[in-house]
Amino acid sequence: MSRYHLKPHNAPLFKFRFSMRFTLGATIVLMGVLGLLLALATGEIYHSQALESQRLALKGLVERSAAEQLRDLEGRSRDLALAMQSEAGFRSAWTSDSAELARELHRQARQYAATAKRIRLERLTAYDAEGRPRAATTVSAPLANVPAPTCPALLEHARNSTRNGALSSWQGLCRQDGRARHAVLVPFGEPGRSGWLEVMTDPVPSLARIETRLGLPVRVRDAAGRRLYATGAWPPPEAMDNALVAEHVLTGLNGQPVLQVAALRDIEELREKLRETRYLVMTVAVAVTFLGMLLAVSFLERTALRPLNTLTQHLQRVGRDQNYLGETVNVSGIAEIRELADDFNHMARELSRLYGSLEHMAFTDPLTNLPNRARFRDSLEEAARRHAQAQTPFALFLMDLDRFKNVNDTYGHQIGDLLLQEVSLRLKSVLRGSDTIARLDNETILELDSKMVARLGGDEFAAILPRVGSLDDAGAIARKLLLVMQEPFAIHSHQLSIGISIGVALYPQHGQDIDALIQRADTAMYYAKNNQTGLAFPETMQQTRLI
Repeated sequence: MSRYHLKPHNAPLFKFRFSMRFTLGATIVLMGVLGLLLALATGEIYHSQALESQRLALKGLVERSAAEQLRDLEGRSRDLALAMQSEAGFRSAWTSDSAELARELHRQARQYAATAKRIRLERLTAYDAEGRPRAATTVSAPLANVPAPTCPALLEHARNSTRNGALSSWQGLCRQDGRARHAVLVPFGEPGRSGWLEVMTDPVPSLARIETRLGLPVRVRDAAGRRLYATGAWPPPEAMDNALVAEHVLTGLNGQPVLQVAALRDIEELREKLRETRYLVMTVAVAVTFLGMLLAVSFLERTALRPLNTLTQHLQRVGRDQNYLGETVNVSGIAEIRELADDFNHMARELSRLYGSLEHMAFTDPLTNLPNRARFRDSLEEAARRHAQAQTPFALFLMDLDRFKNVNDTYGHQIGDLLLQEVSLRLKSVLRGSDTIARLDNETILELDSKMVARLGGDEFAAILPRVGSLDDAGAIARKLLLVMQEPFAIHSHQLSIGISIGVALYPQHGQDIDALIQRADTAMYYAKNNQTGLAFPETMQQTRLI
């Protein structure tokens, strides 16, 4: 039996099929898991985006409400300044000294604090046309020492506006001694000739009214994060899990943060709705993914795995019996599988046609048409295995031509190749005609026709002689070979005389391992060649001469 098969019967084809099933199944499961993870991630993103959208919307409300309250504060402060300027007593005091002006400012501040109470008035300050403070008062008392401007940038804007001929009020948030203040500058008299009246208020009470407008808890903090106001319903930090806080930062004229206004909305109900929506989406996603996985597996099983399994089973049959090699396989499935089956059938036909020639090329010496070294090695292993089971001996001949190099050097390689062909024919003829070989059974003789003599390479040959178990029988065959090889070879017009050196080893007498057997025969052959004895055995290495 040949040593070459497309696939041994015990090769892991099922493993390949199982691996493909596992790979495709794992891929489908992985895609399903990724789909579920994507759905989960999408739900989380939707949840976060919904909360962020709510927060931005609430922040917009806080920003607009804070702007409205500051506009209202500006309007009331401007109305107070204009009402003061319309009184004769204030106009008279404006032209008097600073002390009189301070007393008039104090009277007006007390009067407003006692009647209107819509804004928390902190200070009234009068400035001359150059922006220098003339007098100032609080609700409680006039200030003997007029402080520096609360908002220098605001006063500078007002002065520049007056130089350009504009007559308008200016307002803005400022920080004084770490506290937030709202200031409104209203011009008095003709532009650039009289001065300004500054109304400074506390903006926190006005901003606290956002709570009433929005109906939500409100918190006001300064730039350092200190709480200035908070609704009683504002929860403590540990109870903020279901609270959505939107904060808007109010900046001064210099762009620096002055106040932080925040509103809070309870989102427990919103979270619950989002949670229910997420559970519903995940349930639908799991059901759809599972159904899709089943359909995908069923489709792949019918269109890919079953046809591939048919091809695999055919390969297994071919591995067990090469007679199935040219058999056509009919499969259905997707276009790629059908194309694969067509290519497989075409390949099988080509393999069936080329298999014999391929095996011949792989194990045959092309020059002499004898088995080559690889086939000889396989034959020797097979002989050792069979004879070990049957407990019968066999002989191994290793042979090397004498004076072959002289032929190549003298007549050329073409004559040398023709000589090797003649030597191979003579070796096979002598061994088949040997009396010892003739005593073998017919099955063994038929087997010897293809395996008896092999060319190992160059001018080296080998022979396996079954059931030749004695030195006498082996020596008789070897001597016959020596005699025959002494006869000249007629190559073209040349008469070529060469000899042969033979080393003989017997199994199992000289070794049960084939490597040891080859080594013993090889050593004997070189002994015979070096000592010109023609033949040598491992035991004696004695010279054996021709008659």
